[in-house]
Amino acid sequence: MNYVNFLKELDQCLEKYFQEHKEYLYCREKCSACCEKGDYPLSQIELEYLMQGYITLPSKSKIIIQNNIKNMEKGGKCPFLFEKKCLLYKYRPIICRVHGLAYLCKDNLVKVPFCVHDGKNYNSVYKNGEITINPIKKNLDTPNLLKEFDNIIIKNLYDYLKQ
Repeated sequence: MNYVNFLKELDQCLEKYFQEHKEYLYCREKCSACCEKGDYPLSQIELEYLMQGYITLPSKSKIIIQNNIKNMEKGGKCPFLFEKKCLLYKYRPIICRVHGLAYLCKDNLVKVPFCVHDGKNYNSVYKNGEITINPIKKNLDTPNLLKEFDNIIIKNLYDYLKQ
C-alpha cells in the first residue's frame, strides 16, 4: 500500500472515531494548543510527505516556515503553525491526525490528549488519571499504525529539521 492511500483509509477511520467521541472533544479551528508545545514524533515517510506539501506552498508561506524552523526549540511550537493554523494541514503527520482522541496504546494503557488538563478534550469524563468512558480500542500510536511500512524509525520533528 502506498502512503497516500494509507492516509485516506486512516482519515476515514479517524473521522468515525472523532464522530463517536464528538461530545467529549473541544477541538475547534484556531485552537492550536496541541501545536504550541510538543515533540511531534514522526517517521521519515511522514517527513517526506510534509515536504511534498511544503513545495506546493506559496513563497510567503515557505518563508514563514523557514523562519519558524530557524527559531524552533525542542518541545516548542510547531514550525508549520502560523496564526494558529497549520500551513501544511493536508500533509500533517499521524500524531497530528489522531491528536485529541483517547485510545488504547500498548499494554492496554489509555492515552489521552494533554489538553484534558486544560479543561478541553475528555475533561468531563477524566478524573484522577482515569477515563470513565470506553476509549478508542485501536492503538493509534504512529509506530503501530505504520507497522506495514518497512524500516520505520520515529524521530522528533526538531531532530529532523535541525540536522
